Amino acid sequence: METIQKSLLVLEEKKVEGTQAEAVKHLQDCFLKLMGLSNVSDVTTHIAKLQQKTALLPKLAESLSSRMVQQQEPSSDKVVSESDWDVYLETLLVQDKKNEALEVLKNIQCTSMIAGSDNTDNNVLPQINDEDTINNHVGSMMPYTQRKKLERMAKLSLELGMHDQAEGYYRELLDVFPDQWTYWLGMIDSCVKIEDGKINKEGWVKCQSYANEVIVKVEGSQKYALRGSYLVLLELASMKVTDTSGYSYSTGTKEELVTVLREEICKYGKRFGSIASCCFEDVQPYLKVIVQASGNVGDVDASLELENTMHILTWAKDLWKTNSQAAEEELNGEVSTDEFRERRKKIRSYILAVHVIYHIASKLESKTMHLLQMFAPDTSHMVTEWKTSLSSLPGVAPKDGGQKEVLPGDEIILLASQYLQYQATQSAATSSPPTTFLLQAAAVLEEAVDHSPYNPHLKIAAIGVYTQLNAAHRALAIYQDMGIKQIQLDSCSYLILPTLIQGGLYSSAIKLSTSIMRLHGSTSKDIKVYASKALRNGLMLKAKEMVTFQRDKMRPSLQLLYSKGIVMDTAPLMNPSDMSSDDLVTGMAKQKGKIPPQVKLAQEKGFGGSDGDLIRAEQIVIDAEVHFNAPSIVHITSQCVSVDDCVASDNRDMSINYFEILYQNVHLSKKEVVIQSLRRGHIHGLMTRAIMAVGAANAPKKGKVPKPTDETTYMCQSLHHSLSSARKFSQEVGMNDIDLPLWDACCQLCEAIISAIQGDSTVDSDTLADREKAATSFIESTTQHLESALKAFSLYCPDSNAQRGARVCQLLPDHIIPVYVLLETTARLFALFGWGKRKRLTKDASKALANLALSFSKFISDMLVCMSQHRSFGGDETESMVKSASAVFDTDTIQRVINEVVSSRDMTKDRVDPFLLQMKESLETYNEEIQ
Repeated sequence: METIQKSLLVLEEKKVEGTQAEAVKHLQDCFLKLMGLSNVSDVTTHIAKLQQKTALLPKLAESLSSRMVQQQEPSSDKVVSESDWDVYLETLLVQDKKNEALEVLKNIQCTSMIAGSDNTDNNVLPQINDEDTINNHVGSMMPYTQRKKLERMAKLSLELGMHDQAEGYYRELLDVFPDQWTYWLGMIDSCVKIEDGKINKEGWVKCQSYANEVIVKVEGSQKYALRGSYLVLLELASMKVTDTSGYSYSTGTKEELVTVLREEICKYGKRFGSIASCCFEDVQPYLKVIVQASGNVGDVDASLELENTMHILTWAKDLWKTNSQAAEEELNGEVSTDEFRERRKKIRSYILAVHVIYHIASKLESKTMHLLQMFAPDTSHMVTEWKTSLSSLPGVAPKDGGQKEVLPGDEIILLASQYLQYQATQSAATSSPPTTFLLQAAAVLEEAVDHSPYNPHLKIAAIGVYTQLNAAHRALAIYQDMGIKQIQLDSCSYLILPTLIQGGLYSSAIKLSTSIMRLHGSTSKDIKVYASKALRNGLMLKAKEMVTFQRDKMRPSLQLLYSKGIVMDTAPLMNPSDMSSDDLVTGMAKQKGKIPPQVKLAQEKGFGGSDGDLIRAEQIVIDAEVHFNAPSIVHITSQCVSVDDCVASDNRDMSINYFEILYQNVHLSKKEVVIQSLRRGHIHGLMTRAIMAVGAANAPKKGKVPKPTDETTYMCQSLHHSLSSARKFSQEVGMNDIDLPLWDACCQLCEAIISAIQGDSTVDSDTLADREKAATSFIESTTQHLESALKAFSLYCPDSNAQRGARVCQLLPDHIIPVYVLLETTARLFALFGWGKRKRLTKDASKALANLALSFSKFISDMLVCMSQHRSFGGDETESMVKSASAVFDTDTIQRVINEVVSSRDMTKDRVDPFLLQMKESLETYNEEIQ
């Protein structure tokens, strides 16, 4: 209400007149009627009353929830549940009553910290007789746990500045759970308070002493060392290095502190590198500190500047060399348990060492390749090490009853593929082309997937390599083999969706995007059902959690927004034969080697520049009202004044790319996704309005301009408003030399439509000749924009044909089809006004449109040439590729990858060229000889 009131006040202050004033008055009347008020002045009073009521709600909630948690009678066997306590605590925290909440927590009866404890004071588990006890009980039966109680008390104490009490709570938790890292971080926050950039020295020492106590205690009672207490020593050493208050510690200067941290990292790696697969993730933040600190130590020689970094690199090199098993003889016969464990430890240490080298080398960008050559094993060595692990650490295949697990050596292949991809980026300084390195990377990953088919990270890495090779079909096959379902569609589909567009697999993109939209639609319905059930059972916070998740995460999902735009863009390019099979990969694979069926533009859905566009435009307007339908992207666009106004929840899981150290695949940023989605919304808003405006237009009679109707006036105003928003959007986001002229071409065609239907309202005279002259001017301007785009496209020189092919596949749905649809729509309008194709020798508008079609046809011809080059991968050059790549793998493996790339690119061309040829043939009719 406050937002609407502010908007109305702003409109009144502008003192609008005419039709705008009437619209503002109508808006005010509707708002007052909706709220049941008589005049605008009552709105402020009504808002004040609502604010008073809202302020009372937390107090009312506290009063009601306090009754649920009142102490039960001693004779009662009922216990206040965790859910009821949480509701009461929430009502206190909302009112910022943290002290009261802390006192409440202290008095809660809860279960023992350790299950099975005989602590009778805290033994408050509920008595469950049979299923009737549960079925007849409203709400949760589970009591508060001692662990959760201490966690909340510690957190509240920290927020209230009660550090000593918080320290005590965290000590109590760590005594039972010494490997819980969040408790250690809480302990550090409690003891090592940083004030004004200074570390509390006494607290630092206290925390270090306690960590050493825990280490001694655990070593005396546990078989295996726990990482938490050792890792906190690394954290404490790192804090001193990054301390901004100076380095006047008794331990020495900053250089000495960095050395201490370096030694702690090496100790930690030596202790846990062979027994914990996540050892590198533990030390990774501290390696970064070492590199940053070493790079800023005084004005000394470069070798001295990197002394600590070089020490770690040397240590890592010795570590992988010591633990390499590539030179060892293969085991014969049965492997003993001890031998198996020892070999497993060695391979873990080997992987840790290579990880450390890669990470440090990647941070020192100017020296990366030099450091890799000095300290890291080469690709051949890593592949040999992996092959050795297959024989020395054999796994049981799932078909033979084994578990669906990853193999110990899989991480080596991920590291090898990273090295090869990095070499591809640096290929300008080498004799090998980048494609050769990418083929090697794909080959090692394909071979690893054959041996370890249940490792998703191998498949994710392979998708990234095939994306660089623009082999979209193979990337899609690997993606589908991962079994991505349900909520993972929202978090993992970003891996493949852009690849499908760049690879011309538009039908696959439509199907995947539709699955994402269907997921969100069903989730919205399910949330309503289950939240209602939770409320009926007294689980207030669970209901709130579900509603919040739906409102804040699912409804504004970034991937949902992106999927809507993709469906709208690619609908005209849908291939019905691809959609006929549930498994798109299988369906397309059956068509390999066959002549693809002739598919017409917009045969099933979308705009194709035909007479049927009007019916589809009207249906889009209806479907846009539902949030989970693709056409709603048009409404979303109209609601956003700028890109920043679009609220989107980025639910993508980027952590699955953890293995990308040397080379990071480029994924769209959140802002880029929003921009692309809004661009699609704007362009489809323009096309929809333009088609409907032309559909409502009337033909002139007896050489006079048609009289305007309410419908045509409204349609033209709507198109003009959308056009204004589209121009502002292009100015805000900025576009490249190809996209911007094509965007402006669409806008100019819309201007031509408005000028032909409505004329120029700023002049007194309005004749058909004036309208034709104005429309002709806009068409000529459109031609200039197209020629600019053609020139920019001819100068587009990426490193490979794969990138040129991907650019064509991206341009087709993004800009080419919109320009074609608007051109055909304009042609229908011109024909209605007597400026059809056959009048190009007598009518300026027809002649200008024919010239535009000729320029556009040349642009499409250049795109067809690019697709031919894109498909030319293979042939004589494959022999040299196989020969150069066989240094890593045998020729059959490399040839297999080449065949996949060739097949995928053939499929791409088969799904792009027919649409380009169809548009080219249609455009050539504008310049055919008049019979």
